[in-house]
Amino acid sequence: MHRIVPFAVLLVTAAGLGWLGRTTRVVEAGPAPLGDVQTFLADNCVSCHSGEAPDAGFDLARLDLTAQDVETLTHLRHMADRVRAGEMPPPEMPAPERATAVRMADGMDAHVLRTLEQIELDPGRVTVRRLSRVEYRNTIRDLLGVAFEPSSSFPNDDLAYGFDNIGDVLSVSPLLLEKYAAAAQRIAEQAILLEDPDNPPVRRLEAESMDSSRGDDRGRGANTWNLFSSGDITARVTLPRDGEYRLRARVMADQAGPEQAKVTFLAGGRGVHIAETTKGDREPEVLEHTLRLPKGQLRVGVGFPNDYYEPNDPDPSQRDRNLIVDWVELVGPIDRLEPPMGHTWLMGADPGKGKPFRRAMAVSSELLRRAWRRKPKTDEVRRIAGLIVAQVEAGEPFARGVQMALRAALVSPHFLYRLEPGATSGKKGTARPVDDEDLAVRLSYFLWSSMPDDALFERARKRKLRKPDALKAEVERMLADPKASSLSTNFAVQWLELRNLEYAEPDPKRFPGFSPALAEAMRREAELFFETILKEERDATELLRADFTFLNGPLARHYGVSGVDGDAFQRVTLTDARRGGILTQAGVLTVTSNPTRTSPVKRGKWVLENILDAAPPPPPPGADSLDEEVVTKSPASLREKLEIHRADPVCASCHTRMDALGLALEAFDPVGAWRQGEGAASIDTSATLPDGRQVDGPTALKQVLAEDRAFLRCLTKKLFTFAIGRDPGPADELAIFRLVEGLPEGKATIKAIVTQIVLLDAFRMRRVRE
Repeated sequence: MHRIVPFAVLLVTAAGLGWLGRTTRVVEAGPAPLGDVQTFLADNCVSCHSGEAPDAGFDLARLDLTAQDVETLTHLRHMADRVRAGEMPPPEMPAPERATAVRMADGMDAHVLRTLEQIELDPGRVTVRRLSRVEYRNTIRDLLGVAFEPSSSFPNDDLAYGFDNIGDVLSVSPLLLEKYAAAAQRIAEQAILLEDPDNPPVRRLEAESMDSSRGDDRGRGANTWNLFSSGDITARVTLPRDGEYRLRARVMADQAGPEQAKVTFLAGGRGVHIAETTKGDREPEVLEHTLRLPKGQLRVGVGFPNDYYEPNDPDPSQRDRNLIVDWVELVGPIDRLEPPMGHTWLMGADPGKGKPFRRAMAVSSELLRRAWRRKPKTDEVRRIAGLIVAQVEAGEPFARGVQMALRAALVSPHFLYRLEPGATSGKKGTARPVDDEDLAVRLSYFLWSSMPDDALFERARKRKLRKPDALKAEVERMLADPKASSLSTNFAVQWLELRNLEYAEPDPKRFPGFSPALAEAMRREAELFFETILKEERDATELLRADFTFLNGPLARHYGVSGVDGDAFQRVTLTDARRGGILTQAGVLTVTSNPTRTSPVKRGKWVLENILDAAPPPPPPGADSLDEEVVTKSPASLREKLEIHRADPVCASCHTRMDALGLALEAFDPVGAWRQGEGAASIDTSATLPDGRQVDGPTALKQVLAEDRAFLRCLTKKLFTFAIGRDPGPADELAIFRLVEGLPEGKATIKAIVTQIVLLDAFRMRRVRE
């Protein structure tokens, strides 16, 4: 059995044998044992990473590679990635052969995996999270069946680590509190219907109080108005909603001439119906007309359209026709609305009989259980029930009290935040399983960006959710639900930074075809593409290299693809290998460009951050930007400027990686259209990666990235961050590494990754707060 010795001891032995600084020879294939790894590090790394001032402050001589702790394993993982990528040893130092470097990196990873089987990782804890705007919208939709769009009124959510559901940055400002209160009122009024179609509200307008264009109040009886010539009387009313209403009028007439007096029903400044009186002279009657009216303020009333006056008629009773109005009524709405889902289950919880408090307790208990996503305490239910009772005692209908209770529930922290009340129970600093109800909430907001449904609530209530098989079954069920499209419209769009399309402003003179509609089509392409990779359980690397996409007419023309017309999207098989995958989609290429030109630096940085999880550090103070006037002239001048940039040692460490990745995509213009060249200049898309591999154009780049497990680790880390709502710590990084290494080759589906994230201790457990 191979004996593992501390690295410090091996270092002394290696120095005595004269190994330091010598290139390691090529050895047999397969992951290297830890002893060979130690020798390799002594040969190639210790000369710089040791002594009083080791490079990057990292002293390898003090590192015991056999230690079973998170810090040591994290160092090994970082070293493996740097060695495998060809970034270490640095270019100015003798380098090992690539086969040897890869074998040693594999050996480090193998040792990390073996050690992880023997230790427990801290699951960490999750910061209390406020609902993001998307989560708020979806939760209101699934709780009450009400369509509410927070983006029209709520301020933007802050971003952290690429996402808007990170607990550490989701604050609540006084402005947002006001918006929450206003939204709760609007939502409650839409969710709980007050109207009774069998007893619709009646608004009576007395004639003498209405506005009149003609006539006087010397009518037939008190409180009437005499229209002695053609004219009208109207009044302004406010209607609660679009719907069907009945307009009624009590009138009498001085009948004269060859026809009966007529009444014009008025609404919104125009005549909507003419009715003829049927009674004799000065006999009152009620006429009516049913019509549809819009929500809001408008004028309603009646008019007198057929005045008649013949003073010389020998019969005095036939000389003058007048219309006398007693009152006008607006009844309704009288059409029956399908009650929103929230009205159905909330009012369905009302026993309908008994004292108001008993009824209010039943409704409030069901309200809080659903809205607060947990079983409420008795005193919480009593407080909310008191709001209902207060409205009833003030003479309001019971449904009005339910509206008030709903408003209170929606502005409570228990609704607005994802609280986990059990986070403080248990011995401080220890790990404990998440309660079933909290686990259900974590799961639903990960997969649906919304609250749990009844099936998930029920499984949690029965305490049947914690077991791995139960969680796997729920993930299977929930991903098959249409609400799982949120992983595409919320997670994927944020991961790919496609929300920035809303703010993209390519130069209209250079790119006249770009429009908000085209930008929306770019975003929709990515959503449909990601959703298909997920639903069809394709290997996640097809996100980079798939041979299909989704296009509508405008986007197809932008890509130069024929046979697609109209605004509807359709699946298109791509025959050009240069297209295919997220890297070559116009949305990504547009948000990583400048208004007037492409930006290999931005595109390369985007790849490092979102594909390889190797974000570069911020540029050092004083680092010069490129001269826009020069680099806009041609792609050739841009490449030359970047080469000068990389010649500076301060810039080279990052730009060597970024520029190579971005230059491979230079054949796509700033809005993602393919270009053979620009002006007389051809476009050079060749580049050399830090490990020495050559890539030329998007096809080669996609292949290289798809073969790198770093992409799967990056995607998994992004999904983990979105699921947990915090930046992964060192223990999380190791858990993610183990998860990815356990995925079967060629079957690393998004579904498999999601399922394994849900089974991680970091998702199912939490550390009790210190």
